[in-house]
Amino acid sequence: LVKTLLDMSELQTVARTDEIELGALVEEVLADLEPLARERGIALNAGCCGELYMTGSDILIYRVVFNLVENAIRYNRDGGSVYVSVNKRDTNAVIAVRDTGRGISPEYIERVFEPFFRVDKSRSRELGGVGLGLAFVNEIVRVHDGSIAIRPNPSGGTIIEVQFAVNRTTA
Repeated sequence: LVKTLLDMSELQTVARTDEIELGALVEEVLADLEPLARERGIALNAGCCGELYMTGSDILIYRVVFNLVENAIRYNRDGGSVYVSVNKRDTNAVIAVRDTGRGISPEYIERVFEPFFRVDKSRSRELGGVGLGLAFVNEIVRVHDGSIAIRPNPSGGTIIEVQFAVNRTTA
């Protein structure tokens, strides 16, 4: 808890000058989280359209994707799936994390970014964490001049989309 709060307070001072290839970063996150997904029988998959580069803090953008994918695994159903895509939309890169979990009720969608807010307090205690993950993600996205949105996945679960300005692409 203390470490996360300190990290959040220092976000403004972190250099955001790395050139980040988003597809490679997503692949790294999925490889790092594969053991957690395997424990629950959750399939991890990714799709990327070409190489999309953004400028920012490699460590912080990694934390955004890691946190979103980790949540998609933890709050998913056993045997479910998580699909992470990286696509270009206008001048932005869009990282979308789709899961097949229970989803988030519409009345809670905006509140999940509030510090310490938990949709299901009993399940959250069982899974660990202190309710700062999405607040931290939201703040990282904000300091990178990005945006984040949550919507229901038509096939069940949740889709979280993060958008950042693209500085270079390679097809």
